[in-house]
Amino acid sequence: MDAVKIWGKTLRAAMRLNVVKVSRAEFLEKELGHYCAPATIEKIISGEEKTYNLIPIETLDHVAAGCINYQTTVACSIAAVAGVPGGLGLALAIPADLAQFYGNILALSQKLMYIYGWPDIRDKKGEIDDATLQVLTLFVGVAMGCKEAGKAINAILAKLSDQLIRNIPEKLVTHSAFYSVVRQVASWIGIKISKESLAKGIGKAVPLIGAPINAGMTYYTFKPMANRLKKHLRSQALTNIGQLGLKLC
Repeated sequence: MDAVKIWGKTLRAAMRLNVVKVSRAEFLEKELGHYCAPATIEKIISGEEKTYNLIPIETLDHVAAGCINYQTTVACSIAAVAGVPGGLGLALAIPADLAQFYGNILALSQKLMYIYGWPDIRDKKGEIDDATLQVLTLFVGVAMGCKEAGKAINAILAKLSDQLIRNIPEKLVTHSAFYSVVRQVASWIGIKISKESLAKGIGKAVPLIGAPINAGMTYYTFKPMANRLKKHLRSQALTNIGQLGLKLC
């Protein structure tokens, strides 16, 4: 199967999972409510202010680390269960396992985006359209170490004005040049997924030890991806803080 189609199939399967449904407003209220007043959170949710303008970067890092640890635990727990079947169960277990893995990556991507100041990626109905899926593809690419994905995300962020923005403008993600980059990143991810499927399949095929192997492989894959994405988004926030002449707490 074509690498782009492999990622497209995995992405569609992952997006059907409940874990991917992250409400920006509810998430920020829950995670930032321990550190700032409701009025401050309301300014952030409305788009009037960015998180990094009102909250110390160390606090944002702490919240991000907690989200990473939680999502990693969820991904590994599911992987352990998915790693139990061997033999005939193998063909069904791998697609579900991959969908769960990337579903958690997509969920974490949204959480880290919102922590470090990005606007809502969902429309007014709380849905994610095809154009926004392209943006999420880029974030997965960054998590997996794709440099082109990182450049594309930086380009998107550079075009977001400092004015009141609640959602990523559609015109930023429908340009033909942008689509071409997304397709390259999707192909790159698809190739990586093919290799992961083979490695996971070998672990699952061994009865009894398949579960711990699968959970271990998930941990040592998921955690570095999560930290890589956090580092990228944090660096963007620090750059914006520097440009605004704000002091880092």
